[in-house]
Amino acid sequence: MATGLKLGASAAVKEKRLASLLTGRDPRDPSLEAAVLDAQVRGSLELASLSAPADEDALRRAVAAVDPVAPLTVEALLRWQEALTGERSLRRHARERADGPPPAPVEFVASRLAIVEQWLGGESSTELKAGQQGALVLARIVEILPFERGYGRVARLAASHLMVRAGSRRPILSGSDAARLKEALGAAFQLHTEPLARLLDEAAERAVDVMIATLERERGSDPGATPGNR
Repeated sequence: MATGLKLGASAAVKEKRLASLLTGRDPRDPSLEAAVLDAQVRGSLELASLSAPADEDALRRAVAAVDPVAPLTVEALLRWQEALTGERSLRRHARERADGPPPAPVEFVASRLAIVEQWLGGESSTELKAGQQGALVLARIVEILPFERGYGRVARLAASHLMVRAGSRRPILSGSDAARLKEALGAAFQLHTEPLARLLDEAAERAVDVMIATLERERGSDPGATPGNR
């Protein structure tokens, strides 16, 4: 079971089912991690309205570009951006936002990202729960809008990075979350991050669903399995 999680009743039942299916098996089995990553990649691309194989490959490269146990840094954000877009530079042009606060002025992008690193890259972030950390970094990066392209995917990678580092599972967001994510981000821009943290916690619980489904499929396709041991 992932550490650092405060489980509701349904989540606890799922974790119990997962533990049962994992009996005698390494919970860090590469096939399970791959299944969760597949779901996360597909969902993030849906939110970005992207579907090309090249975009999927780029997002997978981005996931692998930063050590999962490393603190969050501006360098990490730039590595994700480079893997996703081939670019490695902060935004150089002014941008506007129809809803919510305006993006950071170009001349302040670097300093505001440095503040994000200071807030969430050090030990002080450990006082926050995983979903809270994810919500803060996701909202702040989207608010700053630090890159010309790919900032939404980078923001979701940053949220996932912090949550996993804090003991959570990978959050799986998908296109069906778009409206709720937009509303939660709007609230977070007004310093009310609870809806976004709750969404991210639910998204992390979906990783358990993916692992359970993967294990059950494997059992169901095992020719040696019988109704008694499935």
